[in-house]
Amino acid sequence: MTMKIQSVAIKLLLVCSIFNVSAFAREVKEFSLYVHESRAPPNPTLVVVATASGNLSDVTFGTVQVFSNLLKAGPSLNSTTIGVEPGLVSIGTENIFISYTFTLNLPKGNGTLAVQGQFALNVWPRELAVVGGTGIFRFASGYDVSEIVDDSNPSDYVTIHKIFLKFL
Repeated sequence: MTMKIQSVAIKLLLVCSIFNVSAFAREVKEFSLYVHESRAPPNPTLVVVATASGNLSDVTFGTVQVFSNLLKAGPSLNSTTIGVEPGLVSIGTENIFISYTFTLNLPKGNGTLAVQGQFALNVWPRELAVVGGTGIFRFASGYDVSEIVDDSNPSDYVTIHKIFLKFL
């Protein structure tokens, strides 16, 4: 009887170690991109679409915004465009919920990364979950850490996003 238990225990240990080795064998892919957002006319890429009060200039609890920002290879607006970032923002009392998709056209191929999460107002850096991907990012998961690069120009508000991915 104890021989059977030992045999089962050894098999279970072997199976667990195989799963652990495969988990460690997956390497983390890391890259950065720059989001360029315009918050000012004539061509804003972020707009308020609904508020609790009905006044679209009242950005408080209950506000919903949509955006479609440019993704660039660098912090300059003249740097190479590598994609777009459509998404939406929901303003809470103390937190913001955000969901967006990086739609990337890269030399190595095309794909999307779906990102979402919540963060506290005016807290940087921000970390959100990468919940999936398509194309060259199929089976991706990971996280996106973003920080402000330049917020002095409302027509070109720039953040850097450092993406850390693992693939199944």
